[in-house]
Amino acid sequence: MTPELLVEARVAAVAAKDVETLVAQYAEDVTLFDALGPLRDTGQDVERARLRAWFGGYRSTIDLKIKDLEVIADGDVAFAHYLFQVKGTMVDGTDVDMWVRSTVGFRRGEDGWKIVHEHSSVPFTPSGTAGD
Repeated sequence: MTPELLVEARVAAVAAKDVETLVAQYAEDVTLFDALGPLRDTGQDVERARLRAWFGGYRSTIDLKIKDLEVIADGDVAFAHYLFQVKGTMVDGTDVDMWVRSTVGFRRGEDGWKIVHEHSSVPFTPSGTAGD
């Protein structure tokens, strides 16, 4: 599966809360810079736990919309950046509707393209409050 298709496949996997399909996209030694949690983490097991916690926080399905996907590939390395919108209802009844920025690095090996680096962030103002 190409890097573009890996990113696009996330929409259905997130809606289904399919942790293992998503984890299979990552290299064993993936480096993660997530919008929530530690500033830096590594490994598929960390991503698996993060996804389980994220999905468990929603009582509804999670609607994921990808916008402005751009992928640049050369040989066995590719980088993508895109925006994604997350919508759903949390277990406590809070409705979520937010945009997140993501930059992803891929490496192609014997088992195809895998994510080796992922950085997600939420826009904010210098005061620390959400921005537009």
